[in-house]
Amino acid sequence: MKAGNYPSVSFIKAPAFQDGHAGYSDPLDEQAFTAKVVNFLQQQPDWKSTAVIVAWDDSDGWYDHAFANTTSSSFDSQADQLNGAGKCGTGTAPLGVNGGVVNGRCGPGTRIPFLVISPWAKVNYVDHTPISQASVVRFIEDNWLGSQRLGGGSFDATAGSIMSLFNFSGSGNNPTVFVDPNLGTVVSSVPAI
Repeated sequence: MKAGNYPSVSFIKAPAFQDGHAGYSDPLDEQAFTAKVVNFLQQQPDWKSTAVIVAWDDSDGWYDHAFANTTSSSFDSQADQLNGAGKCGTGTAPLGVNGGVVNGRCGPGTRIPFLVISPWAKVNYVDHTPISQASVVRFIEDNWLGSQRLGGGSFDATAGSIMSLFNFSGSGNNPTVFVDPNLGTVVSSVPAI
């Protein structure tokens, strides 16, 4: 990025000690990583056309007061036990890339956080559209592949859209919000690293 190479899409994964997983990471370390990356990106010339999507890969627990009905069943009641053996629906499991049934597709599971940070993001907005990590892939396909889907059992074909999280009719001038990586508080200028 310092050389002026700003890719259209990048995936950034925190080091293990900052990835938020229970047992070896701390939410404050996760916060420090996320704040440092977002603070850095907001200072770049291309920030005006950037969206940071923060997606978690699991909920770290079975605590959701609004558990969703199963929409993707499984053929293996022993391997896919979202709520116990044999409780993953009775429908036909999706076919994979090679035409075989894909194991491990029971879902959706419990809800997890999904953040969009961008000059084009709706401010202080909570959306109740069912989306998943596959919605990130769908967003990429919609923007750079003319809405062509990967196929082969990939959940991008049925994932909800994240377009409702953006306001492209506005100015795209949402104010930058710098966060102290250690305290998580909003600060008036970029904190020293």
